Amino acid sequence: MKSVIAFTTILGAAVAQEIAPPAGSFVLGAWSPGSGLPGSKINANGGSFWLGKDPSSSCPAVEGLDCTAFPGTRTVLVGGNDTLSLDVAVPGGQQVYVGPNGALGYTPPHSSYMPTGSVTTGFHRFRSQSGGAPVVMNFQGNSFLACPDATNSGVYQIFAHLVVTDGGNCTFFQMRTYTAEGINAWQY
Repeated sequence: MKSVIAFTTILGAAVAQEIAPPAGSFVLGAWSPGSGLPGSKINANGGSFWLGKDPSSSCPAVEGLDCTAFPGTRTVLVGGNDTLSLDVAVPGGQQVYVGPNGALGYTPPHSSYMPTGSVTTGFHRFRSQSGGAPVVMNFQGNSFLACPDATNSGVYQIFAHLVVTDGGNCTFFQMRTYTAEGINAWQY
């Protein structure tokens, strides 16, 4: 009996073990088979994160700044080991947070402003040894929700499941990360 318990304990520890995720920049995707969520790309737009919206990147017309180097076609991030930031060229960067209403948001360019009660720590990006391939991210050990916007136009805002406990007409999903080639936007 002791050998069965020992084997089960060892097997359980192996299944729960994590492998470090790839270093560097990444993009986000939503994975929820059969959910009907539009596409899988999660983009930064207007201070929040969305499915079904393009990134709201911009580059100022400043002498000597070559905006062609920042096409802004993807939302690229860095971190995921407690904190998370948009991978941008704007001085000071843009930090990702979970707002008091549970919405996943980010700070404006050149500012550290975020709503009172926002949380900037608790993001965890990892690869499960038992799962094999996907590199996933959670917030304080929980998944995320995609909630339809007020217009029901096929656009979904991203929320942290830990904060929003009643999903209502929202869809739970696993946030996956995919390696990217660094800075894609000056700012969002």
